[in-house]
Amino acid sequence: MARSAVQGKALVVLTVITAVLFGIPTAARAQPRLPAGDPVVVSLGDSYISGTGARWAGNSDDFLFDRGGTDRAWSRPKGKLFGSSDRAKIYGATARTGCYRSDSAPINSAVAQGLSLGRAVNLACSGARAAHVLRASEGGVGLRGEQPQNDQLAALARTSRVKLVVLSIGGNDLSFPDLVYRCITAYALRNDPCKTKQQPRLDVERPAMGAAVGAVLDDIRATLAGAGYRDGDYRLILQSYPNPLPSASEDKYEGYQRAFKWTGGRCPFTDPDLTWIARQVTPSITATLKSTAHRHGATFLDLSNAFDGHELCAEGTRHPQGDPVSAEVEWVRFVDYTGQGDYAESLHPNFYGQQAIGICLAGAARIAGDSACASTPGRGLRGLRVR
Repeated sequence: MARSAVQGKALVVLTVITAVLFGIPTAARAQPRLPAGDPVVVSLGDSYISGTGARWAGNSDDFLFDRGGTDRAWSRPKGKLFGSSDRAKIYGATARTGCYRSDSAPINSAVAQGLSLGRAVNLACSGARAAHVLRASEGGVGLRGEQPQNDQLAALARTSRVKLVVLSIGGNDLSFPDLVYRCITAYALRNDPCKTKQQPRLDVERPAMGAAVGAVLDDIRATLAGAGYRDGDYRLILQSYPNPLPSASEDKYEGYQRAFKWTGGRCPFTDPDLTWIARQVTPSITATLKSTAHRHGATFLDLSNAFDGHELCAEGTRHPQGDPVSAEVEWVRFVDYTGQGDYAESLHPNFYGQQAIGICLAGAARIAGDSACASTPGRGLRGLRVR
């Protein structure tokens, strides 16, 4: 036998012995299973995690300049008499596309609050439904000029190490924006509360929403598996929605005061509808999302009570006139039908609300299983507790 052939066989035997001794497949040693790029934490889903509403540090009826210190997009160049608001200052290029990914989106805020798993990557987009997250190969569709979010995740996962994926989805599949519109209309026209007609619709649509969210969770797993990841290589968290409104007994306004500029409300909902949304709608959506997470191998973050005492029009909050403080203001953008800002930001977490979700997320990432986050009224962001 030729010397080269003997040497070749010896090398094969040595490689096999090494693989057996160390339990490492030869192919794995020759080519790493996961990318060697920088570690990342990723957010997927809709406006409640993209960062929509973060332009506003509280609500104010002041229409001039920085709107009582609340408009973070406002600036005045040095030496100039007048300033202006530039949404791109908060939302970057997505101010133009409408995805509204903000500088203080929850994934960014979580990293700022000590979530040290990796660099924040926000792929979420305002208005997204489950179909906008699914890969195109699974029937997903793009939104606002972008590929489906899981297709973007697939590309990212091949160059960077995905350590955590956080998903917020389902509200748009449940037509929650339409529900809000109908409830506002019922208030404005002095009609019967919207809950009478909307509750049956929710009862029908909620199972379909759960199935759609489950399909997204499965597709996230499949997307990362296609990039070489195993389930233990990353964490997958499904988060719920914080309650945006207080019950009628916890609302600081009465009747017509909730609607008009000169009374400071901008939470135009009837008493029955306020209590229905706070005590029935949000808990039922939360329950559906929680059971979906468990059926599809994700851990669950319950945000239902994360805004306690800081909901829109909640008793004990105020509209600031300069120097907003998180302990004193609402964490939800008021219904903007007067043109002070963008209507699409209405009823979304504002600057403080986005930070609150980020703090909750950072705490949840340190807990092995499910978690819930709640606020302590009057203590601001420091009063958030994750358990």
